[in-house]
Amino acid sequence: MLRFFRENSVLPVILSLIICLVLKLPSILQVHHEEYIQTAPLSRIFFHYFGNINNHVLIGKIISASIVFLQAWLLNYIVSQHSILYKDTFLPGLFFILLNSFYVEQSELTPQLISNTFLILLFQRLCFLYESKNPLLIVFDAGMYLGLGILFNYDLSIFLPFILISVVIFTSFNIRYLMISVLGIIVPLYFTAIAFYMNDNLNELIYYVKQSFEKQLLKTFNTSFTVFIPWIFLFPILLISGFELQQHFFRNKVKTRRIIQSVGLMMLFGIFSLFIDNTNFIYAICYLSVPMSIVVAYYFISEKRFLLKELFVIGLIVLSFYYQWK
Repeated sequence: MLRFFRENSVLPVILSLIICLVLKLPSILQVHHEEYIQTAPLSRIFFHYFGNINNHVLIGKIISASIVFLQAWLLNYIVSQHSILYKDTFLPGLFFILLNSFYVEQSELTPQLISNTFLILLFQRLCFLYESKNPLLIVFDAGMYLGLGILFNYDLSIFLPFILISVVIFTSFNIRYLMISVLGIIVPLYFTAIAFYMNDNLNELIYYVKQSFEKQLLKTFNTSFTVFIPWIFLFPILLISGFELQQHFFRNKVKTRRIIQSVGLMMLFGIFSLFIDNTNFIYAICYLSVPMSIVVAYYFISEKRFLLKELFVIGLIVLSFYYQWK
């Protein structure tokens, strides 16, 4: 199966879409749905009106599956466009879909999933920094994407240091770049506050901000050992692949090396996001899946130990079905 995804053509894109729909199908067919308080302003508004639509639970799951596939395609496009891996392949997109399909909770249309789109777009803009003739505009755009993502999920603000450090990695330390990135983050927040003020809803916005500091934990979350089985298998692969990336680090171009450094930095903040998420760490896996799918894909590009790798991916798919049907 993996040999189809080691190429980057129309076929693996179609196969990825089929796999995404098949993996999400058990969740779509189930009535499982979690309700929790939305705190970020755009998230609150969107889900308020979306919740009034007939069959919004089913529609939300279909939209969620579509977003996961589109995010996988976009991430894979970024990897190919900037030659982050040594071969043009659709494996990052495949593993992004798998990482976002383990648990039934991941089938929900959540603020984390929506804001993850802006995190991927932010990463795309940062990849252009090294060779850009006008880095200020790119830094501003990256900050804007982070600001928009924060308006859907406040927890995304943990990536503020990520964008500031990445700017230094791709360019050099320049106080102007850091100020422009912060300005880009503030602009969406400022116009949102203006919109609430013009509609006499400023107090409501302040209430949302205060409410965001209250932890809204999902009591139904299962913390049994079986929940962590996929990560027990993925962790050694992640370590091996990360080590191999480091071993071949200086064989890459300067631009690629800096992108890989940014991916490693995103991995670190993605792990942090699992511990600070305001509802459930499973919903924050989407943030970690962006850098992790790139690193894990690196290990599977090679056809060495092909049978073991095939069985590993099949095992991940089986685990996904197990968690969603149990």
